[in-house]
Amino acid sequence: MSATTARRLGCLAALAFCLSPLIFLRSYAAPPVKTQDFKGKVAPLAKLLEKTGARLDADAAPHWLALVADDGKVYPLVKDDGARMFFKDETLLHRPMLLTGRLLPDSQLLQVVQVHSYVKGELHEIYYWCDICSIRRNEKKLCDCCGGPMDLKEEPVKK
Repeated sequence: MSATTARRLGCLAALAFCLSPLIFLRSYAAPPVKTQDFKGKVAPLAKLLEKTGARLDADAAPHWLALVADDGKVYPLVKDDGARMFFKDETLLHRPMLLTGRLLPDSQLLQVVQVHSYVKGELHEIYYWCDICSIRRNEKKLCDCCGGPMDLKEEPVKK
């Protein structure tokens, strides 16, 4: 075998070795997440538990919110990117909402993927906006660009 052929075979073997984890991982990829819609109002879980005679520890109460669905079921929210707006902006609590998300396996924990509000019975997109920088975010915070406040916006969903 010539030196050029050996070099080419070595490069091919190195490339195959580098790509093998990608092939292996693809065969074990998680199935696509199935989401569903949940209509109701988000409320502090501590208040809901008090109605049943249970109590959350005072230090845990600020970290638990739940969707009280229109059918009366209670879904504690996973505090992550999808639900963070409710933890940071109390004006969103106790209002009609449509949450798109998934229930974690074998639980009632709701992981939120998308949030819409109802204003006068009409479905609205909900987000925070910086008028100065024209930046849109999914949580109440100071603008990443100018450091100014971001305002809550609700716009009717176009059909």
